[in-house]
Amino acid sequence: MRVAVLTAAAEAAKPGRGKTMVGQVAQALIAKGEARGLAKGEAKGEAKGLANSLRQLLEHRFGPLAQAVLGRIESASPAELGAWFKAALNATSLAAVFEGRGSD
Repeated sequence: MRVAVLTAAAEAAKPGRGKTMVGQVAQALIAKGEARGLAKGEAKGEAKGLANSLRQLLEHRFGPLAQAVLGRIESASPAELGAWFKAALNATSLAAVFEGRGSD
């Protein structure tokens, strides 16, 4: 719906306050969108940090990682990354990390 239509409807309902009401609604919607964008950005940053930490841990424990493993880490969900990180702390092999066994 266009702003002009909203403003006209608000003016009809509350003469002299239509523009103010629409402006307040618009500001609230913009703030809500900014908050959502910020939350998404934070979540992406946290996932990227966890993926980097997992990669470093795996390289430290098991040596250089194959491109397939790196790709799997990059495309994983935050929940998967967290589970793999925990498994990697005690895993006796790289395969055990991704199979959810932790230690063999």
